[in-house]
Amino acid sequence: MSNEKVMHSSQYVVGLKESVKALKKDCVTSLEIACDANIHLLTTVLLLAYQKQLPIEFSKSKEELGKQYGIQVRATVVAHLKPAL
Repeated sequence: MSNEKVMHSSQYVVGLKESVKALKKDCVTSLEIACDANIHLLTTVLLLAYQKQLPIEFSKSKEELGKQYGIQVRATVVAHLKPAL
């Protein structure tokens, strides 16, 4: 079980599982990944992002990424969502 809290917004989702779900639904415009995240956890995210040719930005750390999106715990990945129609 992940120690990440999941945060939802109309503009982004925070967390590995929610980001993968959004990528599979083709709802993502870009990703933000913590540089200190374990690479083996990111395999699916990176593969989907590569296939969909999505831009990826990197944050300094999981703690910094979590704080940037207003959560009190570390965040591995944030998926920025396409605008709702």
